[in-house]
Formats: sequence, structure tokens, C-alpha cells
Amino acid sequence: MKTADRILLTATQLFNDRGEHNVSASDIALELDISPGNLYYHFKGKDSMLLALFSQFQRELVVILGTPVSEPTLFSDESDDSPVLRCWFFLTVVLEKMLEHRYLYENLNDLMHRYPEIDRGMRRLIRLKRAACETIADELLADVAGSDSRQRRTSLIDAMTLTLTYWLAYDPMINPRESGALTVHRGVLQLLSFCAPYLGEDQQPFYRECETIYDQMVASGDF
Repeated sequence: MKTADRILLTATQLFNDRGEHNVSASDIALELDISPGNLYYHFKGKDSMLLALFSQFQRELVVILGTPVSEPTLFSDESDDSPVLRCWFFLTVVLEKMLEHRYLYENLNDLMHRYPEIDRGMRRLIRLKRAACETIADELLADVAGSDSRQRRTSLIDAMTLTLTYWLAYDPMINPRESGALTVHRGVLQLLSFCAPYLGEDQQPFYRECETIYDQMVASGDF
């Protein structure tokens, strides 16, 4: 692995473990057992590393969030998987990618204030998250009478987008000793559960399917 890649990998690990604001460029050099001069040869400082990491993260998440647009049948193909399960898998991939850079979401507003590049990028990602949540809601509520009420639909999509954006900051405060994988699956369960109140008589079967998927995911994971 190239030194620059090692630096970014170590920076990510330290940012996640200690919090971005608690890690200096010297800490990263010390962890890598390299001289500060060697580190500064590749990056001008912590800001340079942070922005490089965010740029990489943004590119990867844009591709994932853009999948429902590039593959319109993602949630409604003719496979044996239920639409709920397909939505679950998609949201899991999104949250797992966010978890890889969870330090961004633990200190999101401050980072957006300090770095214009992160501010612009995060606003773009939030718009894409909202579009993805809109697609999921439309798929799961396609057959529900009255689900196209503008205010109801807007409130649902806003709630899903808000949860998707801030879940990685919220859940660890409530469940500080549990794994990131459980945080992800609880987040997906919460996101999909927002749709249940709109399902009328199908609400309970929908809840049961979500809870069954959650139990299966937790049982199959290595926590």
C-alpha cells in the first residue's frame, strides 16, 4: 500500500475512534511510526487529509445513492425478494458506507461550518439521500390510497431523510456499547418503520416483515 493511502486509512481509523477534533497530524504520524516530514510530504496537514477523505467518501456515496436513478427497477424488479427486503439491502449499503466515515456525522454541523468543501458536498449528499428516501416511500406506498397527499408525503420523506442523516450521531449515544453493525440495522428498521402508519390495514404485516428481516440480519451478523 502506498504511503499516502496508509496515511488516509490511519487518519480514518483515528478520526472514527477518537473523534476528528481530537486527532492531530502528529497523532497520525505517530500511529504510522513515520516522521512528520514524511507525512507533510504527502499532505499539507490534517485539513488536507480530511478534505481528501471527504472527497473520496462523497464520490463513493454519490454512486450508491444514485443507484435508484440509474437502475429504476432496483426496488420493483421481478425477483423473489420482497420490495421491503430490497429497500433494506439498499439502505444497509448506504449506512455502512456512512459508518466507514462516521466521524463526519458525529460532528457534522461543525465540519460544514469549518470547511466550505464539506458544506457543499454534504448538501449535495443530503439532496441525494432525500431523493432515495422519496423513491423508497413511493415504492412501499404505491398501492396505498391517499398516500400521494403532498403534506403527508413531504413529512414522511423529511423524517426519513433526517433520520438517515443523523442516525450515526444519535444511536451511539443511546446504545454506546453496541456494534456499528447493530447501529446500521436499527437505523434501517427505523427508516422503513416511518412508512408503516400510512399502510392502514397492512400496517401490522409490514411491521412484522421489517422485524423479521431485522432479526435475520442480527442473527447472521458477527457482533
